[in-house]
Amino acid sequence: MSLAIWLVAPLIGLLLSLFAAGGGLVTVPLLNLGLGMPLKQAIATSLLLVAAISALALMQQKRWQLIEWRLHRFFAIGGMSGGFIGASIGLRISDTLQALLFATLVLCVAWWMHSHPMKRVQAYARSAPCDCRYSLLAGLASGLITGLLGVGGGFIMVPLLMMLGVPNHQTAVAHSLVLIISSSLVASLRYYEHLSFVWQPVLGILLLAAAGAWLGGKLSGRLSADRLQRAFSLVLCLLAGWMLLRMP
Repeated sequence: MSLAIWLVAPLIGLLLSLFAAGGGLVTVPLLNLGLGMPLKQAIATSLLLVAAISALALMQQKRWQLIEWRLHRFFAIGGMSGGFIGASIGLRISDTLQALLFATLVLCVAWWMHSHPMKRVQAYARSAPCDCRYSLLAGLASGLITGLLGVGGGFIMVPLLMMLGVPNHQTAVAHSLVLIISSSLVASLRYYEHLSFVWQPVLGILLLAAAGAWLGGKLSGRLSADRLQRAFSLVLCLLAGWMLLRMP
């Protein structure tokens, strides 16, 4: 594996552990540009990697104990449905359009991490009974992004969960990790014909990302979320530029 993969792969697990977001945003370019996988194969592989690493991050600190299952149930139904629909769309559009949408999404997320709406959501997260209709629609929206572009969708799940009544960021991260697992697995099944693994480097990335998830669990709550988000935004901008320059 190249030096870039050794440096970037742990970032996948670190981001998922700290934010329940960003894993797929890093994994897809790493597989596509770093390992030379065709884009759709990279997306399909990313979905499985993100699901596996999310499961590790969830188990590390027993975060499932934070989950409010009534909210999760409706969000998950929407997420799995959206994941299947998004993957079906992804299989029908060209790689060029899919790469352009992915790079656009990465830049939007980089902006969103520091936007005033995001900061207001974090500052005024409320504890209130969830409206299951909104949970279903929110899950559908995040699942569509997951299936279409091979990302977990945590960057949209976490703020949506907080708006729907999850009381704090750590609890929203726990919910998001479980939701990422279910929607990513459903979307990956739809991409089944593109799941031809090059096992050695993919397993290497998984192990490095697992190490990053372990580190993220240790650092969670100790580091400034604002500084981490700034660094994350910078990485995303660099990845988006890399993808746009290398677009087919």
